[in-house]
Amino acid sequence: MVEKCCRKAGRIYHKEIFEESIELLDEVKNGAHFDIFLLDIEMPQIDGIELAAKLRLFLPYAIVFFITSYEKYVYEAFKAQPYRFIPKSQMESMFPAAIDDALQLIAEQERKFYIVENKRMLEKVPVKSIAYIWHRGKYGYIEKINGENTKVRKSLKKIYEELPAEDFVWADRGCIVGSMHIERITGKEVVLVNGTKLPIGQERLTDLKNKIRDYWMEKG
Repeated sequence: MVEKCCRKAGRIYHKEIFEESIELLDEVKNGAHFDIFLLDIEMPQIDGIELAAKLRLFLPYAIVFFITSYEKYVYEAFKAQPYRFIPKSQMESMFPAAIDDALQLIAEQERKFYIVENKRMLEKVPVKSIAYIWHRGKYGYIEKINGENTKVRKSLKKIYEELPAEDFVWADRGCIVGSMHIERITGKEVVLVNGTKLPIGQERLTDLKNKIRDYWMEKG
């Protein structure tokens, strides 16, 4: 079904099948990249819900599908923020449309990038790789989800204006956060999927919560 959907969409693809959840996790820890994960829930060693949470530490913008015979897990599965939950009994009717939507989302993400340029370098930074951006002195520091960063000589306000507004929010006057990397918001801080904690300006808390709620609802 995956092959048929990808061929129909005209997408070049590569797929791998893993018999054990720990095998997949080890591959990702060692640098393997996947855009989409199709996970069962009941698995030995690490169940699908726990596996999804661990995978997001390395590939937070990957799309996760839970495919299971046990619909009783649907509410528990939401903890892992899956893109879709598909009962095996409804694969034929639900899966093709879900994969089509995921492929369109990936294509949309791949078209978004931020250009950093100065006298010595030119870099195209994928928007989905930007965890957050902070400012010190004359420079903005683009912190990527893989731990790398890029420095740009611009004000934070100017950087924000050049980014796609729907993908970023202000956490504080000195910090912009990538919406797709936010796991939760507490009264004092934003927690990212990789565990990073960033302070929230109290005057921005209500607006931040509203924007992220809308973002989560829109992105499913």
